[in-house]
Parts: sequence; structure tokens; C-alpha cells
Amino acid sequence: MLPLKRSKINRFDIIVIAVLLVMALITVLILWRGDQVGLQVVTVSPAQAATDVSTRSQIKVTFDQAILAPETDQPLLTVSPSVSGTVRWDDKALSFTPALPLTSNTLYTITVTGDVTSQRGRPLKEAVSWQFQTGQPRLLYIAKDTAGNDQIFVIDPDGGEVVQLTQEIYGVFDYALAPDASTVAYSALREDGGSDLWATTPDGQTRYPLLTCPDAVCNGVAWQPNSDRLIYERRNMLVPGAAPGPPRLWWLNLANSETVAVFDDNQIIGYGATWAANGQWLSYIAPSSQGVQLFHVDDGRNFVIPSRLGGLAIWDPVGESLLVADIQPSAEGFAVHLLKASPVSGELVDISGDNQLVEDTSPTWSPDGQWIALTRKAAGASMGKQVWLMRSDGSEAHSLTDNTEIHHGLPAWSPDGRYLAFQQFPLRAIDAKPSIWLFDFETETMQQLVADGNRPAWIP
Repeated sequence: MLPLKRSKINRFDIIVIAVLLVMALITVLILWRGDQVGLQVVTVSPAQAATDVSTRSQIKVTFDQAILAPETDQPLLTVSPSVSGTVRWDDKALSFTPALPLTSNTLYTITVTGDVTSQRGRPLKEAVSWQFQTGQPRLLYIAKDTAGNDQIFVIDPDGGEVVQLTQEIYGVFDYALAPDASTVAYSALREDGGSDLWATTPDGQTRYPLLTCPDAVCNGVAWQPNSDRLIYERRNMLVPGAAPGPPRLWWLNLANSETVAVFDDNQIIGYGATWAANGQWLSYIAPSSQGVQLFHVDDGRNFVIPSRLGGLAIWDPVGESLLVADIQPSAEGFAVHLLKASPVSGELVDISGDNQLVEDTSPTWSPDGQWIALTRKAAGASMGKQVWLMRSDGSEAHSLTDNTEIHHGLPAWSPDGRYLAFQQFPLRAIDAKPSIWLFDFETETMQQLVADGNRPAWIP
């Protein structure tokens, strides 16, 4: 019987074993340390102690690990003073979108509870709190610069200075404020008659290109809420110097600057895109359908609201209904009424009132969705439109202005609902220019804010 041989462990084996033991020890230490430290907060937005924060800001917390969907209805994030809204979690981020704009000039305290857990099972060891202060609302508008070109300006309605945000050589065609009020997208005109998409911060300190559109006119930006995408209108310039072609809708992904047609059939004509507050419903004017087309971006539901007027659809603050103006023929002539539609049921309600021979246009919802401001005049009359208010169901309709020699337009509510900005244009004055006025609901007074300006929109 042969004797057994002892296996020899050489120096290399010892080194390998030692390395493996060290690595195992390090792994154990990392796991132990991770359990001790728990889930960590990387960033918060708005930032701690931030001031002059927009009332449309989304509140967001980013962690160092992907978080687990909660199993209870207990709130993961609270806001004080109390604000209703929607909490969402996506990978490493927890966000809160207020249902209505935050209150101006208010200190908010945000608390993330200790109930947040990572997908690895690591809990947030203790609640995390921080504070920020909202600012006062300001008003965007378009006015002429010293060279006579349209530029974007901003003004504090409480008597602050006027700031010119853009310095485009050939001027600006239109603009659109992002849902969180962090960015103003605008269409910058070119010498060849086309236009590109640019962006600026509301303080005018940062300006950058969004999309170059060679041989095309790009404008009509519509930001998709809670997204890094927007939709814009594109008109191709087939012949240099000639009028551009019909508008078509295109996507722009802001994360990578990719742009594609909204529809598989890129010959579909559409313009005037608007979004519901939740970013799920898209509306646009569809000339081929003679109405406003509604499309659900998640499940593809779609239907048409008849409208021969070709006006924009205006969504309520929470996205449950929208307003569309349409021509209503009658024995006495025609009228333009506002129709309130439900994107879920498709039900249409005429809120201008039966047998009303009026032209109702330019509707806009109050921040709380209780009132609608609009412009109205008698149907077919050669007079200026006046600013009216009505409840969301069309009741309690009454006028705020009554000078028929002045045409009023484009009313816009301040985020706190205190002011209503609108345009005035004298119909009989020689070399008349549009001006911007404010109606103060607290004092029930009206004052001129901008002597030469148009297209007001609030920065909340």
C-alpha cells in the first residue's frame, strides 16, 4: 500500500488565499457600513435656503440608491404649509408636484419621512428636512427694442425695474415658459425669414440654443409637464424667400437634442399644441378634422372636439377639462361660444349660454380653477372686446371693463389669483400701440403696467 502524499501549499496559494480573505472582509465591512449608514440623500430641489423660488417649482429629492415603492398609504414627503399634490418615485428620485401653484413670498418646510427604503433594503435612518422661500410673481411680455425688433422683457408689477431678457438681432416671434418656470423658450428670427429655438433663464443671465432649424421656421413651443421633452411647430421653407409650408408638430428631447415628427405620417398638419397639467393629454388644432384633436400619450386614446374657429384649447389647472371656442350659427347671425369638454367622456357643455349672441374668446382659468377670464363682445358688432369673468360652469358672468372703443385681449391670471393682466388697444387712436394693464381683485382697481407691450404671461 502506497503512502499518502501531503499536498503542499506554496507561497502563491498563500497569497491568493490572503487576498480572498481580505476581499471577503472588505465586503463584510462595506455591507455592515451600508446597513449602519443606510439610504443617503444626494440632492434636494429647490435647494436648502433657496430664495425667490418659483411657485410652480417641483419638489424633488435624489438618493444614492434606487428606492422601493411604499407598501402603505403613509406620505413619504410632507410640505408645510400644507399643499395638496402628487408624490412620485422613479429609480433614485422622489418628487412632489403641487396640484396648484405654491403661495408667493412664503417659507416652505419639506420633510422626507424615515419610511423611505432602498431596493437593497436600506432605510432612511432619520427624517430629512429643509426650507426654501418662494418669490414674488413677475410678468413676461414682448415689446420693441431700440432697433424696433420684438424682444422679451420682464417686469415686477410692484414697481420693480424692467429687464430685457433677449437681444436677438432680428427679434423674437413668440415664447413659452416652462412648467416649472425655470426656462423661457422662444423663437429667434433669422435674416432668411426662418427661425430657431433658443432658451433663456427668467433673469436673462443664461442664454443657449435649443434647436437650429435650417430652411425652416420653428416656433409654437409647448412644454410637456413633468418631462424633458417639448413639442414645437415646424414649417419647411422649400423655396428661399418664399412663404413657408404648412405647420407640422415635432418632438424635441431636451436631454439629447433629438427631434422627430410627432406622427408616423409626417405629412399630418397640426399646430397650437397645448398640454393638460398632468402631461398625459395633448391637444392640437387639426385642420383636416375641423376641430381640436385630443391624444393620450400613454394609451393612444384620441377624439376630436369640433371647432371651426381654429383657436387654442385651454386646459384647467388640474387637466380634467378644457375650453374650446367654436362658431354657433343662429337665425339672427352667428356667435362664438366657449365649450367645456371632458377628455375622459368627451362630453361638451356650452358655458357661454343658450341664445347668447356673443363672441367669447381668449379664455383662461384662475389658478384655483373656480373662475374663467375671457374677452367678449356682441356678435358681429364693430366694437372692442371687453374683459369678462364667469364661473367654471358659465354662471355669474360679468364684465371687468366697459370701454367699447378699446379692444382688450389675452387675459392672464397671476399665480396667486390677485391680479389679471391683459392687453388694451385703442381702436380710434392714430399710431396706437398695445399696452398692458392690471386689474387688482383686492382693491378692484385697474392700472397701466406697460405703455407699449403685448402678450403678457406670468413668471410665478
